[in-house]
Amino acid sequence: MLKDALITQLTLTGVLTSFLYYLGVRSLDIYLSLYTIIYLASMLLAEPIPRKVRFIHNVISITLVAVFTYFAALRIMAILGVSL
Repeated sequence: MLKDALITQLTLTGVLTSFLYYLGVRSLDIYLSLYTIIYLASMLLAEPIPRKVRFIHNVISITLVAVFTYFAALRIMAILGVSL
């Protein structure tokens, strides 16, 4: 089941990267945010996750969501005109 999740992640990441590059997107935060969504969605499909892998998955998920939240907060602050 984890092989299916990996194949899904690689396929979606490749398609997304190609599409964003075609659109001319050069912002790292957009790529990282969308990769986070792809990772979390594909790992939800990989249930049940083996016990040893679950800890690593949780650490990666928490880290990616924290970085995603940081970039989202920066974007929202820019829209609201708040500077650091």
